[in-house]
Amino acid sequence: MFKPAHFVTAARATLAAGSLAVAVLTLGPFQGAEAIFGLNDKAAHAIAFGGLLAISFLAFPRMRRNDLTIAALVLGAGVEVAQIIAHRDGNISDWLADAAGILTIYGASMIETVRKMAREHGDLTFDQIAALDRRQPRRRPVVAFEPVETEVQTGVVLSFAERAARRFPAR
Repeated sequence: MFKPAHFVTAARATLAAGSLAVAVLTLGPFQGAEAIFGLNDKAAHAIAFGGLLAISFLAFPRMRRNDLTIAALVLGAGVEVAQIIAHRDGNISDWLADAAGILTIYGASMIETVRKMAREHGDLTFDQIAALDRRQPRRRPVVAFEPVETEVQTGVVLSFAERAARRFPAR
């Protein structure tokens, strides 16, 4: 019987194969190979990096989408730098095409999040919904410490534990 873990494993294998294919096609001597599929250079970049991001969402379900998106953007920039080093045509417009594909997939992935918010908390503001989120750590109120009298001023020598107890009172 299939389990979600099987899809994660398959997605990781697909991601590895896809990453290798993108690396070979972008850094190898295959400049202009996207024309075989009827694509121009920018469309090929957008599809390749958008596809890698979509597969990485499945391959790493415990990682945040924001982190994976940033990693994909950095990877796209790294590929453009590597193309320049490999004496290929690496430029900003190719990276912008990568970013367009990446942000398209990221935007589509956020649709379900907004749908869930609308179903469960449709009448609340986004700030109110964020306050209900149990995953968010609650910040403790900042406590201003009173200055501790020095030993010279009081003439009393305190132990380390006594000094610490004064500085960090029990809650």
